[in-house]
This record gives sequence, C-alpha cells and structure tokens, in this order.
Amino acid sequence: MHRRVAQTVAAVLPQTYAWGSPRQWDPARLADEGISGRHDYGSEIAGAGSGRRRTSDSDYDTDAHDFSSGGPQQWRRMDSRGESILSGLDGEEEHDRMRHSPESMRRGSSLGRVAEEEAVNAEAVGLIETTIQQPEDPEDDIEWELEANGLYSGSYRRLVSLHSFVPLTALLTFVILAFLPPLVWPTSSSSSRYPPFFPSPLPEVLLSSAMFSLGHQLRIPLYSFSSLLLRPDIASLLSTFLSVLVINVLRLASVALLQVRHNMDYPTPTWQDPSFHTIWWFSLNVAEVLVAVVQGYQQIALYRDVMVPQGREHEFLERLKQLATPLRENNGTPYAWREPDERTLEESHEDLREVEDPSLAESRRNAAALSSQIDRDFDKLLAVKTREELEEVYGVAVIKIPVFISCLQRFNSIVLSLGLTLLLSSSYLRSPLSIPASDSTIIPYPVASHSPFSITFPIVLIIHTSLSSLYTPAILPRIGVHTAAYVGVLVSLMCLFAGLAVWGALS
Repeated sequence: MHRRVAQTVAAVLPQTYAWGSPRQWDPARLADEGISGRHDYGSEIAGAGSGRRRTSDSDYDTDAHDFSSGGPQQWRRMDSRGESILSGLDGEEEHDRMRHSPESMRRGSSLGRVAEEEAVNAEAVGLIETTIQQPEDPEDDIEWELEANGLYSGSYRRLVSLHSFVPLTALLTFVILAFLPPLVWPTSSSSSRYPPFFPSPLPEVLLSSAMFSLGHQLRIPLYSFSSLLLRPDIASLLSTFLSVLVINVLRLASVALLQVRHNMDYPTPTWQDPSFHTIWWFSLNVAEVLVAVVQGYQQIALYRDVMVPQGREHEFLERLKQLATPLRENNGTPYAWREPDERTLEESHEDLREVEDPSLAESRRNAAALSSQIDRDFDKLLAVKTREELEEVYGVAVIKIPVFISCLQRFNSIVLSLGLTLLLSSSYLRSPLSIPASDSTIIPYPVASHSPFSITFPIVLIIHTSLSSLYTPAILPRIGVHTAAYVGVLVSLMCLFAGLAVWGALS
C-alpha cells in the first residue's frame, strides 16, 4: 500500500519533493523508506525550501513554505482519489494550493496534450469559424427589417386568392356530408312531416343557424361577466366554458323544438329511423362556418396597406430610411427652431389674409378633405391596434398562417359539430327528459334511462371546452395554430365515429 502511494506521489508531484532538495528524486528509495512516520519528509522539505522561493516558467508559481520542525506535522495519506495529497497544508498555503486547478498544473508541466484532445479542439475551432464565416440569408434580413417597420412581404391579391380555398373546402365538406346519409344510410320512409313549401332540410338548417347566432351574440356578455370576477387570462377560460355550456344547451333545446322524439318510429335512436337524418341535417352548422370565413377575410383585409409586393422590398426600405432621416441645411446641420423675426411675421400675416380671401365653397372643400384625411388616419390606427391584438392571440401574424391550416380549421368545426350533436341527441333521446307525457307509460324504464345523458353530457362539455380553450390567448400563442388544428382534427374525427356508433351506423 505504501509503495503504491509513493509511486502516486512520484507520478503526480515529481517536483514537490525536489524543491531545493540536494538529493535526487528516487521513487524506489522513497518506497523502501516507507511513510510510516520513521522519516520526517515535512521537515526535510521545510529545511530544503526555507528562505528560498521556487521560480518556474509554468503557469503556477508557488512561494516556499516555512515549516516549524518543532510543531506537529499534519501530513497524512490521502483517503480517496479526489483528496489532495497536500491536504496537510492549511491557511494561506491552502488558499494558494486551491488556486491551481489540475488543468493549469497540466499546462504548466511538461505533460503535453493527447492527440484526441488536440483533434477535438481543432474541430471545435473550425466549427466556430465556419459558423462565423457563414453568411446570413439576405431575404430573411429584409423580411425581418420590414416587419420591424410594420410591413410584410407578399402580394395582397395573391393572399386573397389563396384564401379562397377555405370556403371551397367548407363547401366541399358540406356537399360530401349532405349526400352521405342517402347513399350510406338510406331510409324506407319517404313521407315528410313538413309542409311542401318548407321541406327538409330547411327547418333544421335555419334552426341550427338561429341557435348558433344566439350563442355567438352571448359570447361578449359572458366574457364581460367573467372579467368582472377574475383576471383576464382566467376570465377567457371561464367565458369559454360558459359559451360552450350555452351552445350545447341550445342544441338540446333545438332537438326538443324539432320534436324528434314525437316522430320516432323506434323506441331507441338508430340510423334506420328518420330522426337520424333530421339530427344529421341539424348538425351541419352552416352559420358557424360562414361567420368563420367572413372573419378570416376581415382579418386579412387588415394587412392590405402594409403588404409590400415582392421585388420592391429595397425600394420601400429606402423610402423608410429617407423619411427617418432628418432634413438638413446646406452646411450639414439639422434644422432647428429659431425665433421668427419681424419680416417673417409680416409675411405670415399676409398669408393669413390670402387664406381668408377664397370663397366659402373652397374652404368647405378643404375642411371636407381634412376631415376625410383624419378619418383615414383614424382607420389606420384602428387597423394597427386590431392587428396587434390578433397577433397576441395567434402568436403570429394572420397572413403568416398557412392556408392549409385555415382549411383544416373549417373542416374541424363542421365535423366536431356533427359528432357532438349526434352524441348529445342520442343520449337525450334515450332519457325520460325527451319522452312525452303521453308516451311515458308505453316506453318501459330500462329503455329510457337518465344514465346515458348524465354520462354523455359532461363528457361532451369537457371535450368541447378543451378544444375551445386551445384558441384562447392564454394557450394558443404557446402551442401554435398548427398544434391546435392537428389536435382538433383527431378529436373531431373521434367524436364523429363515436356519434355514429351510438346511433348504430357503424354496425
């Protein structure tokens, strides 16, 4: 054990023992002598280094330490590999020892770097130089500079033409879903309970549009009420839940107004019953899609005046720089306010008299032009404020959202409305709440139960609230519009298949 410790001392600190010592460093002799206390190495080092200072060209220069031969020595073996061999030093000597890290001691000694370390350092330096020398994309710099000045690169006409895919996607989805029940789930009953001049599906579509309009108009009062109780971020979540609750209650009320249960041929909901087609047409909420499409075009119109055609970015940037540069006199100094002299005041009075001379009609035209200019400036300020609010909600400019995501959102709203309405209507038609009083004794209790409705209605509220909360200002900027749209697709399709399953349309 002592021999290994001595060899470790010889390998790690070969110069420590030779500080001014007249003897040659011999690890074998040191091992033979042992470190059992029979030889006082501390006294020998102290005697050898007394009054002298060790100088070296290395990174660490340590002063000679004075040791008292009469005092007890505090040298001991190191207990672990992480413990310093010179653990007997304390005080100022301990502070000097702690200054020198193994890396600095290795650089100062005759030990060189290994080949692998040199290769890694060279590779890191080369990577940094490559990154520094790599030029940035000039198009990104131009786009960033435009956005810093409130401008965006792109053609407004091209953006509007691309956005036309959104209503086309919604229309195509409506057409497919409208022809799906007659082709996949046909019914034998061809008679209609509506008047000939008001056939199906006009009552279902108009009633669903009316109920959505009522729920849509109640969103602002619900948000105002929530803001009075809670702070804005939590108030948006509470108002979202209240809006979802109102919309689903209106859906149930619409099923009751359509008297679906009164005209059912089967005791339980099934796709073979004509009521399935009634619920299907009511689920296609046309008004919701129309409102969303109109809002999309209105949001895009806010960027009409701030879009720069491609290829003219440098021209607009030069104009901005010229407008930002202060006017200067011939000598190069900027114009400053100076006290007007008497001649200037006389000229100004003459100009005022010339202004009072024109006719009243011309003054009215000037006033109208000034008023219209103020109105245009006010509209621009409103557009800027609205753009900022939208960017805070979405986390990105509206024109930066891909058209595919907007099409996906319209598809999600249609499919989600269809799936949730099928789920709610099935659970409602199975409960005694939908059974008329005249038929309550005919339909047995096991067929009509409150259990399906008491389970389905909270689940529908949770699903609908969760998806709607993704588009609140507290969540949407963090997850992004893409994530919200993709999650909406998955959940909407799940709700659609679940609604078809409870009506037995998948069997």
